[in-house]
Amino acid sequence: MTSIIRNVSFDCADPYVLAVFWSEVVSHPIGPEFAPGDREVVIAPPGGPRLYFQAVPESKTVKNRVHVCLQSPDLGRDAEVDRLVALGAAVLADHRTPDGGGWVVLQDPAGNEFCLTRAGSER
Repeated sequence: MTSIIRNVSFDCADPYVLAVFWSEVVSHPIGPEFAPGDREVVIAPPGGPRLYFQAVPESKTVKNRVHVCLQSPDLGRDAEVDRLVALGAAVLADHRTPDGGGWVVLQDPAGNEFCLTRAGSER
């Protein structure tokens, strides 16, 4: 037997608010059974692990040891960085190279780091 990834979990102060951000990132709605104020919220994109948001009392204090890496199938990396920043992400580190390689490290509104790599069509 093998294990499968069921969830990518996000600890945060307000699960619904953070789920709204990530819902826009992955272009998939929050489940209709969830509402503002819920202590747990789930986004279940088809073909991928669920995104699970849970309320925790403490704030984030250090860099994530595990993070999500994203790739846009339809926009180029640079256009997707612009889209994510417009949604509320912040750029933490820019590792893009002159030859078009590299990645960008971003932070979601709760402070969780994630990366954006080049699209397959840009390789």
